[in-house]
Amino acid sequence: MQKKIIDIVKKMTGNVIGIGLNEILVESISKNADIVNCNLLDSYSKEEVGKGKSKTIKIKKIRRYFKKKKVNYIICNYEVITKYMNTFVKDSIYITNKMIVFYGQLDEEIIKKYKRYNCLITSDKNIIKIDTTKAKNNFFKDTFYYLSDSLMKLIIIIGDSLMN
Repeated sequence: MQKKIIDIVKKMTGNVIGIGLNEILVESISKNADIVNCNLLDSYSKEEVGKGKSKTIKIKKIRRYFKKKKVNYIICNYEVITKYMNTFVKDSIYITNKMIVFYGQLDEEIIKKYKRYNCLITSDKNIIKIDTTKAKNNFFKDTFYYLSDSLMKLIIIIGDSLMN
């Protein structure tokens, strides 16, 4: 899995956001000469690394820091991002113009959420690549999906509490 992600990183160009990356991936990003700017969120250190600096940006407010379709790639560790998935899906579609890569222990929910926005999805065992070049979003669609996901989460929590 690690080699596949490093191969994906070698092909990247432009602006990259990394969330929850380990040292090996950060080193491969810093070695890639085609990456212009790399912002690391929730990385292993708080020091400057290669071409980017590790910032303390809240993932829920990521849309404020990055403008519409200005980031080319996002690489995420799925275990780090799972608790923010309600807001992260719509924000990642908003700011990314090429590809989003998730790795780690994945579930089918992420594929369902990104198919709503007409994204092309390719998945391996532990890696999902989401092509966002043809993805479209608007305020009403985002609000509807956010409310429906929140309602489903609430129903699951109530059902689990009643069963226990």
